[in-house]
Amino acid sequence: MSVLSNPQGTPERVWSLVAGLAALGGSAERAAYDALLNPGFNKDGVDLKANTSLAGNAHGAALSLKLVEAGRDQAALLVEPPLDFAAFADHVHDRLSNLTSGETDAPILDAFAWVAAESDRRGGLDWIYQTGRDDFADLANGALVGEDDDGKIMNPTKVVAWRRWLAFLGLGIALPFERTPDFPTPADRITRELRRAGLAANTSMGAGAFVALLAGRMPYLDKGRLFNQACERIGHVPATGRLSPLLSTALRDLHDEGTISLRPSGDAAERLRLSEDSAHAIDAFSTVICFPQAST
Repeated sequence: MSVLSNPQGTPERVWSLVAGLAALGGSAERAAYDALLNPGFNKDGVDLKANTSLAGNAHGAALSLKLVEAGRDQAALLVEPPLDFAAFADHVHDRLSNLTSGETDAPILDAFAWVAAESDRRGGLDWIYQTGRDDFADLANGALVGEDDDGKIMNPTKVVAWRRWLAFLGLGIALPFERTPDFPTPADRITRELRRAGLAANTSMGAGAFVALLAGRMPYLDKGRLFNQACERIGHVPATGRLSPLLSTALRDLHDEGTISLRPSGDAAERLRLSEDSAHAIDAFSTVICFPQAST
């Protein structure tokens, strides 16, 4: 069973399970482990069990991500416990990024790569908000490969869980509007990966080298392994020298926030165009300054 087939196994619940097991020394008798998932509660003097579905989904997601193993008598962590929730997100991101299509949980990032490719084919992101949850799931299924124990790779229930995990990974922002899809953006994850790559303040990179760095660490973005694969599946050939709307929007946001500085100066051969946005002054860049700081 995959992470998405355990929709109530949210990132927060799975993290609580991992952190709880780590606090017990990394392993515990099965009874103690089960109590982490379903401790129960007391109401009006009567002992009651908590929601077993929530507990079971958290356990199922943790098993699918190869975080724990559990037998009849014992349960144990399979990984070094992450230091905090952010480090846990990094661990899950790295695992998912290294999966190949057809493997359990590969659809989480395969589907994000498809959104990037499909948005590039359509020339924007508006289609996401014009597509109902059922139709979105059907479109995703048509672009993904593999199978899940409970049927389709994606369905309306899994779409909700998928968007929740994307937000956890830094690949989406939850919008405070009922029935409105979350906004897909890799901006937070890009910032995280630039820091994890050890780039110092004011590091200057050519546009091509910068995009290649992102593609290596985030293969679902332009020129990455999963992005290229998604383009092939939908029969789309990206324009040479122009970035997808998904990546373009994220880079403009990071430029406006001061995380990076997109600069048009430099070797013209290095210049990359961003997808069209008449509301933004930057439409191309040759150089990227990572974590720019004012001169002192």
